[in-house]
Amino acid sequence: MVLLGWGEGGEAWVWRRSLWVWEEKMLAECRLLLSYVSLQSTSPDGWQWLPDPSRGYSVCGVYDMLTTQEHPPVCSDSELIWHK
Repeated sequence: MVLLGWGEGGEAWVWRRSLWVWEEKMLAECRLLLSYVSLQSTSPDGWQWLPDPSRGYSVCGVYDMLTTQEHPPVCSDSELIWHK
């Protein structure tokens, strides 16, 4: 991954524009989360959507999850759900 530019200061972290402060915070959180990932060339990897591992991710599934929670998220649903 480092050879592909994902190391600290690598090409994969270069942006077309300057990041906003909130984006820099999210990027720092992303890097922290990724620092705990250890990729092994001998182990297959894959994505898994934990709320529904059998069917996987769908926009409808996320909408249902957000609107049927017993305890609403910290933000209001209107901030999390996209409306045309």
